Amino acid sequence: MAQFMAVANRKGGVGKSTVSVMLAHAFAVWGGKRVLFMDLDSQCNSSLILLGGEGWQAARKAHKTVADYFLDVFDEAADAPREYLTHRVGDVRDLSGKPPSLSLLPGSLLFEDAQGELYLKEARQSKDPEFVSSRVRGRIERLIRRFEGNFDIVILDCPPGLSFAALGALKTADMVLVPFKPDYVSQLAVDRIALLIESKRTQADLVEVPLDARRYVCLGNAIRDNPRERLLYEEIALDHPMLDARIPMSTAIADAFDYRDEPTTIEEKYGDATPAVRALYEEIASRLTLKMAA
Repeated sequence: MAQFMAVANRKGGVGKSTVSVMLAHAFAVWGGKRVLFMDLDSQCNSSLILLGGEGWQAARKAHKTVADYFLDVFDEAADAPREYLTHRVGDVRDLSGKPPSLSLLPGSLLFEDAQGELYLKEARQSKDPEFVSSRVRGRIERLIRRFEGNFDIVILDCPPGLSFAALGALKTADMVLVPFKPDYVSQLAVDRIALLIESKRTQADLVEVPLDARRYVCLGNAIRDNPRERLLYEEIALDHPMLDARIPMSTAIADAFDYRDEPTTIEEKYGDATPAVRALYEEIASRLTLKMAA
């Protein structure tokens, strides 16, 4: 059965989509894993990185997006239909020179609207908002899980808001990766999402959960390693579990997310940032293996 990893933060602009795609490439190429990427963010950045603009438009016109999937099969009990997935995506080759086993449930600009429609549909059956919300979240969690028998790892790129899909992804995930940039706003955002992941009401409640027992881990992204950033990074690390790996501020990484029509190797794609990407992949792979063994 697949392991689920959500990439989430309550703050936008911290690199959730780019980090998610890095890991999708790494698990598919270096790990040789069957990877499913679910783009749950209505900004669709991950889908554009993995498909390019024309490819994403084609998926949208063919009604092969996450919004179509949730709306069409919300009430069905059958196995998840694979026709909503786009296979062999991305612009990197595997170690044999072929497209890797990387599949995508493309994002949709209308995904938040679709979730609203599902809520209104369920609200016709009950006037209790809490019951309706719980029912919608539960069904979305099941829809997220319905592909798990066909993949080794499922990466869930979450939106910054608290949509039903975001909450379902956080609950489903075996691990939540929280990318952040070392600034004061990110510090508050990490605090907020940590409470949500661990189902705690206050920071005092969260402190009672040992760092090594939490379901999430934080990743410093776009690190410039100046004194101010180092101080903020260390402050966040006092209260939250932190990866040893860090992603530096890098032109090579910024350029890597322009979709290429001609596939390349993962090393050529990430250039001099490849060691940082590999370090991130190896640490996440190790943590997921340990969780599975436990």
